[in-house]
Amino acid sequence: MKLRWARVDGGPRGFSSQTLTFHRPCPICGSLAARPFLELVDYQFYTDDLDLPKRATVRDVQCESCFAAFLNPVYSDAGFRILFAQAERSYGAAAGHVREEAAWMAERGLLGDGVAMLDVGCYDGDLLATLPEGVRRMGVDIDSGAIARGRARLGEAAELVVGDFAGFAVSTPPDLITMFHVLEHLPEPLPILTRLREASHAGSRLVVEVPVLEGRPTNDLVGLFTTQHTTHFSRRSLANCLARGGWRITQSVHRSDYNGYRVLCEPAEPAADLAGDPHDAVRVREALVHWHRAAIDVARALEPLSEVDRCVIWGGGAHTEQIYAATPFFQSRPRREYLIVDGDGAKQGRTWRGIDIHPPDVLADPGAAVPVLVSSYGSQPEIARAAVELGVDAEWVFTVYGDVSAY
Repeated sequence: MKLRWARVDGGPRGFSSQTLTFHRPCPICGSLAARPFLELVDYQFYTDDLDLPKRATVRDVQCESCFAAFLNPVYSDAGFRILFAQAERSYGAAAGHVREEAAWMAERGLLGDGVAMLDVGCYDGDLLATLPEGVRRMGVDIDSGAIARGRARLGEAAELVVGDFAGFAVSTPPDLITMFHVLEHLPEPLPILTRLREASHAGSRLVVEVPVLEGRPTNDLVGLFTTQHTTHFSRRSLANCLARGGWRITQSVHRSDYNGYRVLCEPAEPAADLAGDPHDAVRVREALVHWHRAAIDVARALEPLSEVDRCVIWGGGAHTEQIYAATPFFQSRPRREYLIVDGDGAKQGRTWRGIDIHPPDVLADPGAAVPVLVSSYGSQPEIARAAVELGVDAEWVFTVYGDVSAY
């Protein structure tokens, strides 16, 4: 295979129009007063596309009234679908998490025979597939491809719906609703919580899990402030959002093995005029310090590649864009040439900022005998091993994290 080495194209091709984003009031209290604390200019969402505008300025702000932290401007419904069109494997839960979630609910008697459970943001039905046979399984997701895979996998054992979370319809009111690491991705979380309250009954229960500012810090360059998160919850801002949507927290637990704050809720009258936690202003800045520290550490880890003229990057997703946005790696040697490999078939054959994306087996080609940069966090160990198995000298495989932990 003839490989086309290319330099990074940093030009304004396909820059996102304002129709894909909109400025919003605080998603928790509705205030219009907020101040920015993080901005990434000309951020590209996944692979190149001449027809779909996929670059935007990503700006995180903090509400001056309730101290909630959130993305503003945020993605419109059309923008969310377009900007994340090639996210593919970036979504979906880890198998170990899914089994633990099901066991946690079973321990609390939430998964009895005949219980109608609705998984909001079900993706391809991994969680539903782990449930006891007596549970009536329902799921909704905006990703039609994931729903199609789930239907093929589960058949008539589950009712899977493609739809907007604020306007979907299922065949029966749910007894149990789950949202595991979904709420933080939604541009307008409050209307969706209100919709779920309206679709439920007095005995319904809601389980929500999100990462929170109080969670343990991570050395991941993407981390808490990933562009996929539209709201950066704290424990207080999550409680306030749920209360305004008509839900009262009855149990809570913060996972020790990853940043997951899980709450069990019951229906309640919607609350108003809820106070925020002023210390969330400090928590945001503490999290920001860790984010900048991660960027510095990654930049230093990339220094051994500063003088090379060619480099393979394994990873055509958000982590590579984050290296572009938050470190000087690409800009410090503008004439360096690259090619990208990625195991995700949806990315192969496409380009990222003008660089071709190939399947990993091209690394077995002697013409690709150059340093390989592993651009991933959670998959870094597996990718490094795979590169060596394909014939890359271990000394030519460059990783950027000395320690990788679940987040």
